[in-house]
Amino acid sequence: MSARTGAPGFRRLAILGSTGSIGTSTLDVVLAHPGRLDVVALAGGRNRMTLKAQCERFRPSLVSVAEEGDARWLAAELSYGPDIHWGPEGLKACALHPDADTVMAAVVGAAGLESTEAALRAGRRVCVANKESLVVGGALMKAAEAAGGGELLPVDSEHAALHQLLDGRDPMTLREVRITASGGPFRDWPLERIQRATREEALNHPTWKMGPKITIDSATLMNKGLEVIEAAVLFGLTADQIKVTVHAQSQVHAMAGFLDGTYQLQVCANDMKLPIQYALLYPDKCPGPVAPYDWDQARTWTFEAPDLARFPCLGLAFDALRAGGTAPAILNAANEEAVAAFLDGRIGFWDIQACNAEALQRLTAMPVVCLLDLWDADRRGRDQARGWLASRGPSGVP
Repeated sequence: MSARTGAPGFRRLAILGSTGSIGTSTLDVVLAHPGRLDVVALAGGRNRMTLKAQCERFRPSLVSVAEEGDARWLAAELSYGPDIHWGPEGLKACALHPDADTVMAAVVGAAGLESTEAALRAGRRVCVANKESLVVGGALMKAAEAAGGGELLPVDSEHAALHQLLDGRDPMTLREVRITASGGPFRDWPLERIQRATREEALNHPTWKMGPKITIDSATLMNKGLEVIEAAVLFGLTADQIKVTVHAQSQVHAMAGFLDGTYQLQVCANDMKLPIQYALLYPDKCPGPVAPYDWDQARTWTFEAPDLARFPCLGLAFDALRAGGTAPAILNAANEEAVAAFLDGRIGFWDIQACNAEALQRLTAMPVVCLLDLWDADRRGRDQARGWLASRGPSGVP
């Protein structure tokens, strides 16, 4: 039975960032649940051919693209006539589609902030895969959730794992949570070698195949630091309640430790379709497109503490969380500029943490009242980082 016919328990989806990895995996989950999930809006970017194929397959009534020229092209190419929008207003239109009760927020970068907040204020379930929405604008997102009666569910595998471990638990029984990190390509490298790491070495992740920016963030452990900030926002935790454990096998995604000294662990296959399905269909658990975990396969799990001397970006994220206000936005902005400079060959690997540390040290964190405060913090963080980067030579030397 199609979800459009009104089957019990179905959800109508608006997918923001439909042509990216999370968006395409979300559509795989939709195909696995034809009686439970239906697509009413898709927002892609500049990947015209992929978006066109998605539109023809799922027939959303509203589509958004990057620019007006993309909209004209898509309108001429499609075999049917959906409403087509573009730019930031197009993202917001998809998030607020009158038939959508669930929004997959998977737009990369700060561009997803406004549409995510709008969806929460409109009372939608928002499945958030956009780190910036929570790292940069966490307080605003939670305020929007409370004001509109919306629902914020995480899609990151670590946070989806924590949600499953903590759902229904009395928070007074919780001692700490732990999110796991693969350790990246430099997990076993000495500090001196990490400091001299090349672009090619940093992009050679041992476990995951990801885009270049997130791969570099994994190499510095900044990605895990951003996830620490996300966990604090999502679950109302303090910095002291959140720990990071290096787990190279990436099988255990999170742990919850309770006052009685016991721990519970969440384990599943390394497939993003699992946390996506969890967020879309919560609180229901049902078979989907991923096979159950195979406990009969022989394996070894290892766990160790991260070394903040070798991975200072993780410590900087904890510093930003403790500072609060606009500090996470400043750190995120500076890091984006520093990573881009490293990928372009303008600075060395170790300069990434130096640029980030300088931004946090020099810029004062301010309270966050509205989105304008976040845009200002983002601008200040980028300006500080660009100034620092401009002071470096072609090889990252002052």
